[in-house]
Amino acid sequence: MWLSCPPGHPWSEKKRINPKDLLNGKWILREQGSGTRSAFIAMLQKNGVNFDDLQVELTLPSNEAVRSAVMTGSYVTVVSELVVSSHLQAGLLSKVNIDLPTRSFFLLRHKERYKTKASIALEQIINDR
Repeated sequence: MWLSCPPGHPWSEKKRINPKDLLNGKWILREQGSGTRSAFIAMLQKNGVNFDDLQVELTLPSNEAVRSAVMTGSYVTVVSELVVSSHLQAGLLSKVNIDLPTRSFFLLRHKERYKTKASIALEQIINDR
């Protein structure tokens, strides 16, 4: 997970922010029940920050919608590295320097299902991470 904001946001200029600083941000987040949001809430709790104290301005149902909304204003978000990496490289978003936990993913496959080339390729990507 990466904490992202638009270039020019005050957090984009800091060397590092601490978890208590998160209370000063205006947030756009995924919907309740999303894995990213759940992992973020767990990180907040671990660092003594109450999720209900965050200024959540907007909740959206997809990573792409969250990313696009954050690029348009002075908002911040937490999303997967894969969601924002190309936008970070293009200078459309900035990565905020804060320690966030990594997320583990697991691959489940029915042993009697046929493996397609696409599913094998996806499995390889998952295993390489």
